[in-house]
Amino acid sequence: MRTFKEPNLTNDWKCPICNKADKKEVVLIGIAGTEDDGIVEAEQIHLNCISLIYDKQHKVLFQHL
Repeated sequence: MRTFKEPNLTNDWKCPICNKADKKEVVLIGIAGTEDDGIVEAEQIHLNCISLIYDKQHKVLFQHL
């Protein structure tokens, strides 16, 4: 997963998890349902807002709240 030192703040961006526009490290996360020929739209999310849990049985990552 590639990280970026700070978000692109165009279009009044806010992290969808914390709802803040802090200049903290972000990652791009693909948006489900936007896939087209191997390309997917993505959303910037603060790296420290992501807390993942792995379901080994179903091989799925979940956001832990």
